[in-house]
Order: sequence, then structure tokens, then C-alpha cells
Amino acid sequence: MRNWYKHFIAVALLIIYVFAANPLYVRFFLKDGKPLGTQVALPNTSKDVIYQLGDQIQSLRVNGQDLYQLNGYAFFQYNHEQENNITVILSKATGNMAFATRPVALPNMIESYPGYTKGMDHAEFSLLLSQNALAPGTYHIGILLQNKNGAGQSYVLTGGLLKKTPNTLTYTLTP
Repeated sequence: MRNWYKHFIAVALLIIYVFAANPLYVRFFLKDGKPLGTQVALPNTSKDVIYQLGDQIQSLRVNGQDLYQLNGYAFFQYNHEQENNITVILSKATGNMAFATRPVALPNMIESYPGYTKGMDHAEFSLLLSQNALAPGTYHIGILLQNKNGAGQSYVLTGGLLKKTPNTLTYTLTP
């Protein structure tokens, strides 16, 4: 009867662990696939961005982390050769989350664009995403382009959706 407080402390620590483990993991241990920021302010949507997202999201293991990869390309309609920082924005009712992309060569992806010319390969990107970084819900996928060499940015909301449940991450692309 005298050691009841030890059981109380153990249960309290277990409850704290259950609620704090995932946010602490994402903040301090997750290297790839975590957001650059949350509650990101976005410019008005624009129609001057040409983009394409991949047909599917692929699971892969990078540096010991289970991640998902989504490929695509995006560029300004009137300036194909301009190099841009490409950021993927996941939006839901509670706010926006920005995820960095990395440039990557994707065989036959950008070449499928009818107006493809040499020098447009910099528009291809790959998004690495950890499902631990997302709360359950449905996220609309957007793309933010920012000129690397000066002012200018555009945002486009794609037809892509990510649906996160406690155990799964699914991707759908609507035309």
C-alpha cells in the first residue's frame, strides 16, 4: 500500500510518452520528410504554372527512415528555363505545411510535356515525406514556385490529395 505513488508515476510517464513520442521524434530525430514550416502564408493561386505529379506515391527507405516519395515537375509557363525553388504545400482546414523538394532526373517524365525543350530538366523534383509528420486527415497538394535568382513566386493547387489515417497514407490524383 505504501508504493502506490510509484505506480501512479509509472502510469503518468506512460501517458506522457504516448502523447509526446511522435512530435519529439519528428522534431529531433527525423532527418528527411519533415515539414519546413507550418501555417505558411501563400500567394493567390496562379494559372501560369505548368506542373505534373506522378501517378503514384512510392514507399522507400532512406537513411533508416521509412518515407514516401512523390515525383513531378513544375515551371513557369512563360519562362521554361528559369530555375525555381519548388516547395510542395499540403493544405487542410487547420492550415498549410510546406515541404522542401529535391531536384532529380526522372526518366521520361518532363519529356512527356508537349513543349519540352532542352534545359527544362531543372523543373523535375522529388518530395520525400514521412507519414509521422502528418496528422490524420485529408491534405490538398499544392506547388509553390519561387524564382532562385530574384523576385517572383506563384502558387498552384493541384488535383492531388493525400489521405492520412493512423496506419496508412494514400494518394489520389484527380485530373
